[in-house]
Parts: sequence; C-alpha cells; structure tokens
Amino acid sequence: MNDWLNQSCQNRVTPMPIEEVKMALRQISGWTLGEDGKSITSSWKMKDFSAAINLVNEVAKIAENEDHHPDFHLQGYRNITIEFSTHSVSGVSVNDIILASKVNKIPKNLL
Repeated sequence: MNDWLNQSCQNRVTPMPIEEVKMALRQISGWTLGEDGKSITSSWKMKDFSAAINLVNEVAKIAENEDHHPDFHLQGYRNITIEFSTHSVSGVSVNDIILASKVNKIPKNLL
C-alpha cells in the first residue's frame, strides 16, 4: 500500500497504466476512473453553496501548493465534482492520485 498523503507532486511524470490507476483508486475511497481512462473524479453534495465554495477554496490551496490543478464543476449550487488529470501526459499520473488522496482528508460539510 502506498502512502499517498506523505508524497508531494513530482515535476516529471508519465501516465500510469490503467491497472495501476485502478489499484491506486482502491486505496482512496470515493474516486472513479473517467470513461476515457484519462481522469479521476469524485463528487459531493454539500450542505449549501457556501460549503461548496469552501471546499473549492481548500482544494485550491493544496493544488496551488503542489502546482497541480484540478477541474472544478459546481452544479445546482451545492453539487461539486472535482476532476484530476495530468494534461501534459494526456492521462492519470501519480500526481492525480496524490492530490485525490489529500482532497479526501479535507473536512466536508455535506448535506
């Protein structure tokens, strides 16, 4: 088992093979592999709009610190989906797994 929380994003990465991504996702709950195999996503129904924005802000702090940024999708004012993909390698890299693991540790004010 890999300790994703204690790792930092790497500068030079390669896409992870799909089977490795699937194995890593078994270690971090709530994340799924995108249909095209090039991204991972997780969604939450937050208590309200403010809680959704707070989550975005908390993730943004981590992402900025790690210099690896997700796509945020906010719908219906409190439904948030976060998507990680390493665009430079057109797929999922270890950086996406590291960040997803760190996002899971952020307290969430859910409905």
